[in-house]
Amino acid sequence: MPDLFAADPEQLAPLAAEMPEGLNATLREMIQEIYLHLVEDEEAVAKLGLARLAEIAVGQVDRVAMTVGGSMFYLPRGIGAKLSARDREICAKHRGNNGHQLAREYGLSEMRISQILKKWRQEEFARKQGKLPLDD
Repeated sequence: MPDLFAADPEQLAPLAAEMPEGLNATLREMIQEIYLHLVEDEEAVAKLGLARLAEIAVGQVDRVAMTVGGSMFYLPRGIGAKLSARDREICAKHRGNNGHQLAREYGLSEMRISQILKKWRQEEFARKQGKLPLDD
């Protein structure tokens, strides 16, 4: 993931030119993060150019701000939404009584191991249960 402070000033110039004046710090940070993500894609840079990618980043944040702006909401990181490969590996190794061992092996707390296992159980239940006709 590129870092704003490590980015090439030439790469950041189009973003600085596109950034609206007096923008809220949170919106500014969101624009910067989206732009840095877009410029990681060499094909997109080659096809669209940095200036267009800067416009897209500003436009995306503007669209989100118009949709949810003014309301208080929590923006989750999305980490828990999907089990990572590491988390699936932990689940595969879990034997019911080795949570402490897994926590040490993966450098996690036993509570985090429990959270991962709970998320896995929920996913498994949903997968096996399927959508019931009553769940409209």
